[in-house]
Amino acid sequence: MKPMVITSTPFVKYHDIKVNDVDLLEDAWGLNSDFCDVTAVLRQIKVTPGKRLAKRLIERIRKKD
Repeated sequence: MKPMVITSTPFVKYHDIKVNDVDLLEDAWGLNSDFCDVTAVLRQIKVTPGKRLAKRLIERIRKKD
């Protein structure tokens, strides 16, 4: 058996991380900074609930009163 190689990770403080020239959203989620990807994602999200869901919510709210 080969002996295990000991590796160490240096400690990094948060303020030592340089992110001045990095778009964090683009880096984290792969979104372009010109927002064409962002608008494409937002189009997939339904902002208003469907009629059936809205009706059920109204009925539940009226029952509580």
